[in-house]
Amino acid sequence: MKRHTLFPLAVLSACILAACNPPPAGNAASGTAAAASGASSSSASAPAGLESDAKQISYVLGSQFGKQLLEVKDSGGELDIKVLLEAVQDRFDGKEPKIKDEQVPEIMQKFVKNMEEATAKKAEENLEKGEKFLSENKDKAGVKTTESGLQYKIIKEGTGDSPVMGDGVMVEYTGKLIDGTEFDSTKQHGGEPFPVPLAKDNGLIAGWNEALQLMKEGGEYTIYIPAKLAYGKDSPTPKIPANSVLVFDMKIVKVEKGAAKAGAGSKAKDSKPAKADDKPAKGEDKAAAKEADQPAKESKEDAVKEDGDKKK
Repeated sequence: MKRHTLFPLAVLSACILAACNPPPAGNAASGTAAAASGASSSSASAPAGLESDAKQISYVLGSQFGKQLLEVKDSGGELDIKVLLEAVQDRFDGKEPKIKDEQVPEIMQKFVKNMEEATAKKAEENLEKGEKFLSENKDKAGVKTTESGLQYKIIKEGTGDSPVMGDGVMVEYTGKLIDGTEFDSTKQHGGEPFPVPLAKDNGLIAGWNEALQLMKEGGEYTIYIPAKLAYGKDSPTPKIPANSVLVFDMKIVKVEKGAAKAGAGSKAKDSKPAKADDKPAKGEDKAAAKEADQPAKESKEDAVKEDGDKKK
């Protein structure tokens, strides 16, 4: 919402950063293969009409710009792409802009206000839709509801004990909205099971922590997470509108007893569906650094002690 106040600068910066720092493709093996075959120039594989470097970078920047504009549109911003492109052309040609610089702050403030109002209205609508969905869903065959309001349906029961706080679990999942739109899955991230540490402040949405402790290894559940146990109004991505009920098809591939205490689930904080939107919880970085530094300190103290014993 307020992140759009500096919209033009943010969009331009995001375009440049995205173009210069593309996400890593595949794994180490695919990277090695790409390096081995990277002798050919980019123009050799460029689409027709984009053979020159100038045309390629122009298309890349335009594509990134369009991607950022789509995010603004999905967040409630109303844009006229024809006028937008006209303004880009005017600036590029060195023409005097039709809207003076001193008019810009007022226009931007109005735009941001309209976006925030549209977002708030959409959030209220989603809350009502979600409540209606859950009210109807709880009476469907096989659906159970916990005290918190979490709903779940057992597709396949697992074996053994359910994981508890302090354990780690490996999970396969697909996340959808109540209209069936898929917003995330382990398949989208290479298909590998997602490591989850069941620990306080693990960065995951509350609905996940509760649901996983109901399941067992090998178990497959469909869980329905109310907005209050998911992201609420603070959605981390336009793919998940504010106040959305989230539906997850989940499978616990493996339970690792005590793994969370040993830090086995640290990878989870760099993955989806993190509650903090890829932002570590307050003090988490410092705590992690302190914990990581502890073995080194202990080793140093042991070495000093051992050296003292030898001298004696």
